Parts: sequence; structure tokens; C-alpha cells
Amino acid sequence: MYKKMLVPLDTSSFAECVFDHVKEIASARVIPEVVLLTVVEPPNPSAYVYLGAQRVQEAEERAVTSSFEYLEKTRATLGLTNSTVTTAVHVGDAAEKILQYIEANGVDLVVMSSHGRGGVSRWYLGSAADKVLRRSPVPVVLVPSLMCRGG
Repeated sequence: MYKKMLVPLDTSSFAECVFDHVKEIASARVIPEVVLLTVVEPPNPSAYVYLGAQRVQEAEERAVTSSFEYLEKTRATLGLTNSTVTTAVHVGDAAEKILQYIEANGVDLVVMSSHGRGGVSRWYLGSAADKVLRRSPVPVVLVPSLMCRGG
């Protein structure tokens, strides 16, 4: 039924709470491809004023490189034997990039964590998980970060 699972990660331990769920779903459903995706937030426009375009660009490039390294390490330790695990890093608004990735790449299932913000905090900060859940054209499994050990 499912052929491609997207697992958005923000490099936090809360986001990694989904790993047990990803393993269970991928193994039980024999999902051929699992994509680990990280979205790097673009620099604040004021950073260009204070740091200059060159330094801001270098910082963004370091963030992208660091994200790829994180995803490669995660892919190696995830231990999915019946699925091909690929990685992707994009720069932009997390929710928008996740939704664009779903549409452009034939994703048919998303498994992601929610950091558990509610009320005014969610309204003020926004929630990528909430936006993806509400706008995704495919099923989304949302794992509350409270399910993490110590979370």
C-alpha cells in the first residue's frame, strides 16, 4: 500500500522519537523507500546587515553540510534492512518544504513528531507538524514528543 515514507527530522531528540514507529511501520508494511528529510531555516534577513552576505552564506552552507552529516549518521544507525533509506536537505520554511517534498516526490506516508507546544505557544511560534498534518495530501502519523523517554 505504501511505497515511500517521509520522515522529517530537525536533529532534535524529540524528532527522533519517531524512530521506533518508523521501524515498526516500515517492517510491518514492507515500505520500499524511507526518506529522511531535514529543512534548514534560512537566515534572518537582519543577519545580512550585521554579518554580511558572505558570512551568512557560509553559515547556511555549514548548516546544510551539518544536516547531511546528521542524516547520514541517522541512516546508518536506523537499521532498516528491508527498505532503502535516502536523505534530503532543503532550505526554507519547514512546513512548506515538507509539503512541497510530498507533492514532488511521490510520498504516500509521513511519520513525524510533534514537539508538544500548545495554546499561545503554538499560535505564536507556529507548528510545522500542525501545518503538515492539516495540509498534507497523504496520511500523516504524528508522534507526540511526550512519548520520548525523558520527553
